[in-house]
Amino acid sequence: MTTGYIGLGAMGGALATRLLRQHRLLVHDKNDSVAAGFEELGATVVPGADELASRCDTIFLCLPTSDHVRSVVFGQDGLLGAVRRGTTIIDQTTGDPHATQEMAEELSHHGVTLVDAPVSGGKAGAAAGTIAIMVGANAEDFARVRPVLAAISPNIFHAGPVGAGHTIKLVNNLLSGAQRMLTFEGVALAAKNGIDPRTAVEILQASGGRNAYLERVMIPQVVEGRMDIGFTLGLAHKDVRLACRLGADSGVPMLYGDLTRSLMQMCLNENGADAQVDTAARIVDRMAGTRVVPDTAP
Repeated sequence: MTTGYIGLGAMGGALATRLLRQHRLLVHDKNDSVAAGFEELGATVVPGADELASRCDTIFLCLPTSDHVRSVVFGQDGLLGAVRRGTTIIDQTTGDPHATQEMAEELSHHGVTLVDAPVSGGKAGAAAGTIAIMVGANAEDFARVRPVLAAISPNIFHAGPVGAGHTIKLVNNLLSGAQRMLTFEGVALAAKNGIDPRTAVEILQASGGRNAYLERVMIPQVVEGRMDIGFTLGLAHKDVRLACRLGADSGVPMLYGDLTRSLMQMCLNENGADAQVDTAARIVDRMAGTRVVPDTAP
C-alpha cells in the first residue's frame, strides 16, 4: 500500500509525521518549504495532487475547509484527474458533513471511496499518538482504513456513516468553543474581584466548574501569555458556524451555539481571522478591565 498526504499545516503535519513512522509516505503541500522539511524526514515530495493520486492507493487530506477539499479533489490538476479506481481518500479536515456526503457520492461513481476522519486533541495529542480520530464510513470501509489510522493513534472511533465523523467533530468544537469563551469570562470575573487569575484557575480545576479548557490550556497558555496554539480565530469561528448551521438544518435549537458564534465573530472582526483563537482573551480583558493575559504576552 502506498500512502499520500496533502496538507502539511500545523495539524496535518503532525498527523503525517506519525504516519511516517510506519508507512512509506508521499506528500504534497502548496508551501514548498514545508514539504521540503518532510523530505528530510524521509517522505517523498511530489509537485502536485494529480501526481500523488497516480501513485497512491490511500490519500489523506488535512485542509482548512471542505471548499479546499473539493478544489483539491475535483479542481484543475486535482486528484480526480489521475486517481485510480479502488483508491480511498481519508479526509481529516474539520469539514461540512453535507459537503462530505456530496463528494463521497460523486467519487463513488469513479470507484473512489471517501472517508471522513477528523481528529481532536491538538498538535500535542497528534505528536504523542493519543489524538482521538472520529471516522465516518460504512462498516466495510471502516475496517479497511482502521489499520492505517492506527499508525496515528489507537483512539479510533466509528461515529457512523460518511459525514458522521465531521458531524461529531463539529459538536466537539462547538462545546470546546463555548467552554473557551465562558472560561475567559469566568476567570475575568474572578480577577476583577481581586482573585489572582492563576489562583482562580487552580481552584476551578478542582471544582465543579472545571472543563477541559481550564485543565489543559488556561495556565500554560493564556495565563502565561503563550497565545500561539496553532489554531486561528477564523477556523474556530468556521467550526462553530458550521455546527450552528447543521443545528438549523436538523431542527435543533442552538441558543448557546449561536451566542458563541456571535462572540467569536466579534473577536474575529477586531483581531482578524488569522489571529490565534486565544487572543479572544485579550478582548475579554479589555471589556472587563482585567489583565488575565499578561502585558508581556506577544
